Amino acid sequence: MSSQAVAASAAPTPKMITCGACASALHHTAPICPNCGASQRSRAYKSKVAAGLLAIFLGGLGVHRFYLGQWWGLFYLLLFWTMLPGLVALIEGVVFLVTSQEKWDARYNEGKPNVGGESSLGLVIALVAGVFAFIMLLGILAAIAIPAYGDYSVRAKVATAMNDARHAREAVEQYIVENRTYPDSNAEVGVSEQTGADSQHTINIEEGGVIVMTFTGNSVVLRDQTITLAPFIENNTLYWDCSGGTLKAKFRPVECR
Repeated sequence: MSSQAVAASAAPTPKMITCGACASALHHTAPICPNCGASQRSRAYKSKVAAGLLAIFLGGLGVHRFYLGQWWGLFYLLLFWTMLPGLVALIEGVVFLVTSQEKWDARYNEGKPNVGGESSLGLVIALVAGVFAFIMLLGILAAIAIPAYGDYSVRAKVATAMNDARHAREAVEQYIVENRTYPDSNAEVGVSEQTGADSQHTINIEEGGVIVMTFTGNSVVLRDQTITLAPFIENNTLYWDCSGGTLKAKFRPVECR
């Protein structure tokens, strides 16, 4: 027997199936019948790119598993609040994308390759899902970042006011040392009510040497709010209590809360 004959006899016989539409014989991996063009799939083609993108963007909700026709995507949906499904899905998405097309088709497409155009719907779904997830993420970040920036801006203005009040504090301290009593007005210590042309607060010294800072800028949060700095002597040492006034604690320096 020739080597060609031996090789031919040793070669595996291809697995053949019959087309349900025209009864023609065709290979079991054929996605369509070459004779009549009828689809040989029992379910829609599943794109690995679409599945991967869905896993990465919306995997925490199990969307990629629903796309693949796997009911147990419900477990992702039920546990999404723990963030664990999202982490697992992210890893799955990467695995999907790096899997070879042959292995992917063998597992999810009955071994039948894509013949062109079949995965377009899945890609569209994944793209829409990705855009939706991106917009949702931007919304979440904006909801967190905008208030945080607003609070930071308010604290910066408060810090500027506290720094401007340093001169008034030093003047009050000097007055107390020299006169053994507390001043009752700006005039007594030579401190101007306005600390500068760009000032967004006023500084007034009231009875007992209490410094009252009133915010006058355009900030809705700060306008007309106050911080008071009250001097007091304990064990022959002068201290300041800045916890008074109407300004909310979260906008104050730590030592004034």
